[in-house]
Amino acid sequence: MRVLIVDNSTETQAACAKRIEGFAKSDKEMLDLKVRLVNEREFIARLSEADVVIFGAGISDQAVSLARQARAEAPWIQIVMFVSDKEYGGGAFRSAHSVGVRKVFPDSAGSLDLLQELVAINADFRKEGRTYEGRIVVVLHAKGGVGATSVAAALGEVCSGFARRTMMWDLDVETKDLSRALAASGPEAKIVSGWVNGSRDINRETFRDALIPIAGDVSILTPPDRFAESMDLVCHADGMEIAQRIVELSKVLFDVVIIDTAGRMGPAVGGLLRSADTVLLVTDDSELGLTAVDLLLTSAKVLMGGTDRLRFLINPSSEKPVDFRQISADLEAVHNLSELAWSLPVLPFDPKASTWPGSGSTLYSSGNKGLKQAFDEIARRLMLVEQRGAQDDDSHLEDSGERLGWLQRFFRRRSDSVGR
Repeated sequence: MRVLIVDNSTETQAACAKRIEGFAKSDKEMLDLKVRLVNEREFIARLSEADVVIFGAGISDQAVSLARQARAEAPWIQIVMFVSDKEYGGGAFRSAHSVGVRKVFPDSAGSLDLLQELVAINADFRKEGRTYEGRIVVVLHAKGGVGATSVAAALGEVCSGFARRTMMWDLDVETKDLSRALAASGPEAKIVSGWVNGSRDINRETFRDALIPIAGDVSILTPPDRFAESMDLVCHADGMEIAQRIVELSKVLFDVVIIDTAGRMGPAVGGLLRSADTVLLVTDDSELGLTAVDLLLTSAKVLMGGTDRLRFLINPSSEKPVDFRQISADLEAVHNLSELAWSLPVLPFDPKASTWPGSGSTLYSSGNKGLKQAFDEIARRLMLVEQRGAQDDDSHLEDSGERLGWLQRFFRRRSDSVGR
């Protein structure tokens, strides 16, 4: 959020800016604040650089006139105004609101008052699409062996092919399948442990330090390096706050965030389900898999607050054709799911699908052409990537080995560092 503070002297500008300096670091990072100071004679020329204009109390009786100018020049701008306590008591807010000022504060108002208003403005910007945020995809499964981790890794590679800044978060705190499959291990996991045990703050600096880069545009966040912290993260109520902080930072720093929950349920995962843009539920077509999904949905629907963000991805267990209509009918009758829940294509069966972990490939690049096309379509429908042009539909598949160089280089880099 770009904030322009307008007042008639550097001293009064700085006094107004102190309210923002008083915000907690986490709040400033969540709002992604960029603050500029300017006087009342020059602010019109700087309006194009701002989302929010804050008029300080030093402008006094000029403020309403300046606010009218600002709205005329930039109708999209949000305006906050501070006036002296005397003017506020005299009803100055009435004339200010008449020219489009969003909020008027007395000069005695503190940092918390301004923070609450900026948070509300940011929420409005998100609804209007004015504030860019990365998309959060939580990958869920009801029973093991359905390929949820394979799907998470494959979507990460698809996003990398579109140069999307992507974070993959491994929440499999016991076996760390996603991290192990991508050979991602190292001292970075100690930082995650520090967040959980309270020895480190979660901020942009420590967050970046905790990420293991796979390419210039793809990184992975591994589980804590200690089992006690791992269990606290996913099982303890305090883990929900840590998970939410990680989500807030990742949405600012990345275009796409793919979270492999490893089928776990707990406070942290519950919070992630509520924060997700999409909950991707991976299942196979077996009787055991479908009954497990039925049981999972009973609790997951409550945590999600509904099923409008739920999408099924069926990963068949054999070459036998999937009776998609029967699967959807069985679950629809009990859980009242929307049509969008069934909007993703079924993954084509590929007998080589289990060979990708540790190979320098993912299911996307190691699979057959039909599997690649299915993942491209899934990523597009989840709005993780843009639609490809028709001329690119086949060429990108031929070049997938070259594009996968990021994984192969990563494997070599990690093995070289271990050797040293």
